[in-house]
Amino acid sequence: MREAAWLLHVSFSVLNDWDRGFDENFKLFKVPDNRGKGSRITIETVKTIVRAAEEFQSKGRRIRIKSFAARLAKDHDLHLSSRKVQEVLIANDLFRARTRKKRPKYYRSLRKEIPNGLVSLDGSKVAVRLDGEPEWFNVELAVDVKTFAHTAFSIGDEETSEGVIETLEGHRKEWGDPLGMLCDHKSGNLSEATLDYLRSNNIELVPAGPSNPKGNGTDEGAFSQLKQALGPIRLDLSSPRSLAKGVLEHLVSLYVKMRNRIPVKENPFTPCEGMKAPVSEGKRDRERRHLKSHIASKVESEEDRMKVERIKKMLDLLKMDAGPEELRNAERTIKFYGLTAVKASEEAFVKAVNRKPERKNLSYFFGILRRIQQERDDAAYGDYCRRRYNEEVMQELKRQQEDCRQEKHSVKEIIKMLVQSAKMKIQYLREVAERKARQWTEGLMKSYAYPGSLKKRFIEALGGFTELSLEQKERISGLLERFLEPENSAGSVTRFS
Repeated sequence: MREAAWLLHVSFSVLNDWDRGFDENFKLFKVPDNRGKGSRITIETVKTIVRAAEEFQSKGRRIRIKSFAARLAKDHDLHLSSRKVQEVLIANDLFRARTRKKRPKYYRSLRKEIPNGLVSLDGSKVAVRLDGEPEWFNVELAVDVKTFAHTAFSIGDEETSEGVIETLEGHRKEWGDPLGMLCDHKSGNLSEATLDYLRSNNIELVPAGPSNPKGNGTDEGAFSQLKQALGPIRLDLSSPRSLAKGVLEHLVSLYVKMRNRIPVKENPFTPCEGMKAPVSEGKRDRERRHLKSHIASKVESEEDRMKVERIKKMLDLLKMDAGPEELRNAERTIKFYGLTAVKASEEAFVKAVNRKPERKNLSYFFGILRRIQQERDDAAYGDYCRRRYNEEVMQELKRQQEDCRQEKHSVKEIIKMLVQSAKMKIQYLREVAERKARQWTEGLMKSYAYPGSLKKRFIEALGGFTELSLEQKERISGLLERFLEPENSAGSVTRFS
């Protein structure tokens, strides 16, 4: 984009705004036009907000951010978002910093590119009523994730490894070996018999994470449609249980056949046609590598392992009683908190237990951990607001910037010096000019809080020199990027010539 701006003689910021306004098909995004409605946060803006807030609180009234922002727009013509107003108030100790509670981690969705690559297996209870009395069966169903083809099923009393293996065997006989099996964490799916069967047939196990909407939703959607299509199954005769099972088998078989003849959404091919589509060995190998990568990404990090080990050691040290389910939930939950907060919570928990032994339980520990983590998050947010919008900090920064601007060279002068160096034929004179430009850049950097804004000004100023070739502009741009790096600012520039 930088090269395009120079070739078109268009400002880099303008070209960047154009690029953001269109999608990948060059269609214009419909965005609200808020130009001229916002207010820039300056030291005067902060003073106005602080004085208005102090006057508001002096009357014994509590500040509510949205209504206070609306009052600023009405009384002082300051059109700021509620978030910016809140940050200014936090920075000047007029509002308490409060961050949102932590959210669960992001779940990466599985890729679905080839038929018979990933098969989703799940079981669901289905009732057949004989003379009003329900007979419950577990239906194990296999669904291809790519095509939504219902490939095999088995019916049993409970969800067991035998039912999983029987379903997979039916899938393999009809469609061949899949690359992976997607399932939940139930014992039948993760039993030794199932794992041995998968290993012997070179099928990757891809367990879906708990509470993950992107996990085993394929089979759950299939069961929902199956039960809706079948409706309630009632037989008004006293028959053996085998008769009920046979009727259910025929109904499920009929549904699977009919469902595979219906395309999914706007797909022009039916699931059966999709399963028969040819797939090269290269695509299967790529899909297998992706599944292995997905499984490897589920391995917990070293920091998460340290957190889990700490809570186990704490349980052993304090001789706390925790059941398997409670311990499993604690190991999952503790990963969402920072390691420093976990350490501080352990110290506070030990002190609390020494004072009152009845507090020795995981619920009390996680209550302390949640409070300490919240306090740390709030403190970090408050520090961020104070660094940006505190009145005294902004006043001092403004003074420093004014002093620097009076003493330092401008962006245009630095660019002119580098342009002259690009035209010099004598190596020594070019090195002297570049060294001088580097010194000027270091001085100018002190008046900028963010190097990115200075870099943007350099790029736009460089684009105005149309007499330079693209190679010369690239060379000058590379020098400027190195000047703006603090670790390289003290070194010689001769090696970049």
